[in-house]
Amino acid sequence: MMGNALTPAEIVQWLDRYVIGQDNAKRAVAIALRNRFRRRNTPLEIRSEIYPSNLIMMGPTGIGKTEIARRIADLTGAPFVKVEATKYTETGYVGRDVESMVRSLVRKGVNIAAENAHRNREDEVNENVTAKLIESLQKTGYSSRTSSELKSMLEKGLLEDTEIELILAENTPHMEIFPIMPGAGFDNPAGENLKNLMNKMIGTRRRRTKLPISKARPRLQEDEMRRLLEGSGHIEKGLQLAQEEGIIFIDEIDKIIGFNESKGPDVSRMGVQRDLLPIVEGCTVQTRWGPVKTDHILFIAAGAFHGSSPSDLIPEMQGRFPMRVTLDPLSEEDLLKILIEPENSLLSQYTALLEADGVSLQLNRKAAAVVAKTANYLNEETEDIGARRLRPVLSYLLDEQFFGAPDLVQGKVRITVKAATSILADLADRREDGNYIL
Repeated sequence: MMGNALTPAEIVQWLDRYVIGQDNAKRAVAIALRNRFRRRNTPLEIRSEIYPSNLIMMGPTGIGKTEIARRIADLTGAPFVKVEATKYTETGYVGRDVESMVRSLVRKGVNIAAENAHRNREDEVNENVTAKLIESLQKTGYSSRTSSELKSMLEKGLLEDTEIELILAENTPHMEIFPIMPGAGFDNPAGENLKNLMNKMIGTRRRRTKLPISKARPRLQEDEMRRLLEGSGHIEKGLQLAQEEGIIFIDEIDKIIGFNESKGPDVSRMGVQRDLLPIVEGCTVQTRWGPVKTDHILFIAAGAFHGSSPSDLIPEMQGRFPMRVTLDPLSEEDLLKILIEPENSLLSQYTALLEADGVSLQLNRKAAAVVAKTANYLNEETEDIGARRLRPVLSYLLDEQFFGAPDLVQGKVRITVKAATSILADLADRREDGNYIL
């Protein structure tokens, strides 16, 4: 969690590499992230009383709300889950489904902890696997060779086709427990515990198998890693990671604001708010790995809030999102910067895709400005989807190159301002039926 030790100014500076503008939003999430680090350095008697700085980001689609939250998770290595609030207004929804977001977060946390344990134990696994391979080789015609000689031969790949005999676990399918009630799917702890119990009762069958070393090695590595991870405590670490570092991003929260609730197939939007409230407020959720407290999970909500505001949420929900920030609409200049400036920008992605087919794309800033201008015009004339408009516009501009590479289009391809203007003028003229406009 090195990212958590950064100061707010350093966090904003890091976000500037990926997100253009939106300084107020970056500042707010930087403070929220730094407060987590500060909390861990407070006295124990007060630490449990300090709650996360949950915040609401307001602004239209495609201006960077999700990107900011996702990049923060990348920076800290924290488990991150994005959910749509409107998911819980669908027909067939039951209140406990809101807990699925926490279970998804815990799964991410356990996976991160397992990956960390895997990296830490990788050398140990390889050593143990090599020792088992050497032992098997000495039993099958290489008894005259010393362990060091066989190890050298294995490292050089000289014995990959040599068959050895091993006792390995069979790859038998696990018994599946099908849900018999609403919410009893994969994330339901009762169903998962029953499935694990039945699989343990059946047990793991092992049998003597002959395999070439090239196929035996990955099987041994898998078995050895599983054995080592059983005692690594990665599940407990994953639970702790989700509880203390987890981030849940609730998008479209403005869509569950209900002014005139009416009877019908859809669940009451205010009812969904009340179902979400215990999760945000702090409760214990049962998961397949054990109980998890949500008190210190960071919740970031977002919405366009057209014709509404966070003050229209129920008072209890408002109190759990004390920080609010408004993101700025994107200008033509912002779209140009988004296209070319961030690390792994959209233009650099498309350039790399064409380079994979041996085509070297050259598109200077002035030609890129035409792309930004067209995207801005389409946003104004049709639905404003923010920076997401850049992808279909750039795809339309480079359609000939993407279709032609590598057989019809080869070598260097230079897109001039004149060419970009000519191609994109056609797109703007038929904006209503263009294939590339979402």
